[in-house]
Amino acid sequence: MKRFLINFLLIFCAAFFLGGCSDDDETIEKGAKLEVSETSLRFGSLATELTIQLTSDQPWKITNIPAWLKVVPESGDAGDFEIKVSALANAEETERKVRLEVVAGSETWNLAVFQLEKGVLEFNEKEFVALHNHTSLKVPYRANGTLNVTFSDGVDWISVPATKTVTEKDLVFNLKVNESGVLRETSVYLDDTQSGLKDTLEVVQYPEPKYELAGAKLFAKYDLTEKNEGFECNIPFEVVFDDESVDWVSLKESKLENGKFEMSFKLVPNNGNKINRTNFRLENKVLGLSLKMSFSQMYKTFDGHSVIRKEPTYEDPFGGAGASIGKLTFNFVLVGDGFTKEEIEAGVCDTYYDEVIEGIETLEPFKTYSERFGFILLHAESKESGCTDHSTIYGPKIVDTRFKCAYDKNGTGMTCDYTAIQNFVTESLQKEGVEYEAKKDVVIVIANGKRYGGVANLTRTGEAVAICPVSEEPFPNNFIQIMRHEACGHAFGKLADEYSMGGPIDATTANYLKTWQSSGMYLNVSLSSTEFPQPWQDLKNAGKLPNVYVGGFACSGGVWRSSENSLMKGMDEGFNILSRYLIYLRMKNLRGEGMDLPAASVDDFLSKDKADEKQ
Repeated sequence: MKRFLINFLLIFCAAFFLGGCSDDDETIEKGAKLEVSETSLRFGSLATELTIQLTSDQPWKITNIPAWLKVVPESGDAGDFEIKVSALANAEETERKVRLEVVAGSETWNLAVFQLEKGVLEFNEKEFVALHNHTSLKVPYRANGTLNVTFSDGVDWISVPATKTVTEKDLVFNLKVNESGVLRETSVYLDDTQSGLKDTLEVVQYPEPKYELAGAKLFAKYDLTEKNEGFECNIPFEVVFDDESVDWVSLKESKLENGKFEMSFKLVPNNGNKINRTNFRLENKVLGLSLKMSFSQMYKTFDGHSVIRKEPTYEDPFGGAGASIGKLTFNFVLVGDGFTKEEIEAGVCDTYYDEVIEGIETLEPFKTYSERFGFILLHAESKESGCTDHSTIYGPKIVDTRFKCAYDKNGTGMTCDYTAIQNFVTESLQKEGVEYEAKKDVVIVIANGKRYGGVANLTRTGEAVAICPVSEEPFPNNFIQIMRHEACGHAFGKLADEYSMGGPIDATTANYLKTWQSSGMYLNVSLSSTEFPQPWQDLKNAGKLPNVYVGGFACSGGVWRSSENSLMKGMDEGFNILSRYLIYLRMKNLRGEGMDLPAASVDDFLSKDKADEKQ
């Protein structure tokens, strides 16, 4: 009967206190506006804070605030406000209630506030997690009677005294160390004998974490609508996409089951010509884990398929002047060797392509003159995956690949079938109607070899093919630095190596270097410490090359270079200023008729020149 009476009074009081804007429309000024997000607030007996939103077009204030409530702010000017209403803990056996009045001009909003009496069974949380080595768990609670505690049937790893004296403190559970290797959980049933109130808590205890993520990269074919992935694991994760707006992939389901964490993704088929990519994380907030992963979805492709990933945007003022004037824009043609049909369809090759594009466009001076460069992707299927290795240390290993890329017997040099590459590139691009000039564009062959190596094959008439293995060795012997050295430095810039490996240069090698320099190549090294090739001399006259350093062209003497270190020497830095200038001249003057149109000069170069930061 008492409980019925209390409930009746609660309903009556709520009806009395619940209010809204004043019904007296005649007293409200024209255009007056007062909006409050709530008409009532309800607090538990413990100290609690709630938030409401207020909008007014004139000054406002809140009145009738009792001592057990704190309102911040209590007043303000016109505008939008977030108001925090805090209630002190109620130690009384009766419910608290009050009607706050929000007043703005002639407008009034009634906000009814209630707080439960002391006699309740109350927990701030209902779900608790313990680590594998935790032996106790504290649960904050409030009750007004003797508390009986029971657990799910058969659970023996958690315990607590059968009864608990009523106090405002923690309920302490005793735990056994979890040596089972699996996640274990139980329901905790609570019964307050004095008030008759009941509640249920959930307790989970982690095992010692174990997970074996085989790879951080997921791939999918263009036509897949679902992708399932799992790995050995004994703890749960949440899958969180970095880009919440990604529209081609979504998480369908994830679960921890039978010692594996399983993920099921829903996919939209990729009908474009660019690989879809996004990043996501596997998060476990309990352990503070965040495992970074990526997801790629390939587009439809085939052997010989050419894809223009980026076209040059530079408007060549001489582009239509006739065949005698060479173009001032260039293409990097990317071709893979040692990638099977399955790997290509899974996006493996395109992943390396994108790394190459980023590696070039973030390297000076290519970054500054990015509008002059385009990138064309070519897909070439190999019968086997990998790269032939003739070295005595790592091989011998023979892999049946499309263009016969191979490490040589010395270990770091590489060979391939250059004729087959040029024929494939020419035929494939002609079939697609794509412009290609072998003497000016650069072919980059990405060989599926995982260790350091590389080579650039040049001709004095301008043709260039760079072979760059996808080395997994540490910087600077990694894939991108190899590619920058071979493709950007040698193949495009026509630069010589600046490192020293043998003794002083001999007459035969010196004559060989002179022959190449007469063709406008290898101008970043000098056979004299006082007389330099013309581009070098231009910078020296401008005060940009104050010193010379002995060694270069793989010789320890008789050859000089312009800087202590550079990308053409140690590969752990960007291009030196002389190399950047030579690349600039090639970009501005590749017509085979001198360096006068459009105007290329030291002053123009220096006005835009930037050096890469040392990595």
